[in-house]
Amino acid sequence: MSEQRLTRARNRRGEGTKLRSELIEAARRLLTTAEHESEVSIRAVTRAAGTAPQSFYLQFANIEELLQEVYALEFQLQREALLAATADASDPIAALRALCRAYYDYAQQYPGRYRAMTAVRGRAHDALDPAQFPGMPIFALTVTAVDAALAAAGRHDTNPHTATASLWAWLHGIIVLRADRPAFPWPPADDMLDGMIAHFLAAPYPLLPSQ
Repeated sequence: MSEQRLTRARNRRGEGTKLRSELIEAARRLLTTAEHESEVSIRAVTRAAGTAPQSFYLQFANIEELLQEVYALEFQLQREALLAATADASDPIAALRALCRAYYDYAQQYPGRYRAMTAVRGRAHDALDPAQFPGMPIFALTVTAVDAALAAAGRHDTNPHTATASLWAWLHGIIVLRADRPAFPWPPADDMLDGMIAHFLAAPYPLLPSQ
């Protein structure tokens, strides 16, 4: 009997793209309930996608590459929602208000996605330029909106990057606390968001870096 060589059959046209999409969707689902990125392993992703671990390497070099693509997709979807919400704003302050409201609404509409983007404990990426982080396009969009709103409010003593980081932490806190403590008699979300922006723009302390 002649020796038979066992070789893996080539993917039919389109199957490689399908497998890649299935791995991405599996990782997205896992991230909605994970506590730490390390829970989203190659074995966990391929099990959730219903494929063999070996097939993973036909699409991605490692789990980090997959997670980068997943996060990029999630943040891009959110960024599109923010851009749509601010497209028709009448002035910079109205644009910032619309952006914050859209950010809040996105978290309410897609709690799993929002959790994946903000609540899964990640790892340090010392070798990665922060400009390459998947969420930076949203942060840059918000910096632009914050800078314009502060200027419109006559605030010229601020560092837009620092101000945006502070506003993001404030907004995220509202989202998380309202979700985690639903029994608390919270004011209407619109009142909290409007108050947040009013206090933010009128803050008596400078947000310039310390000299």
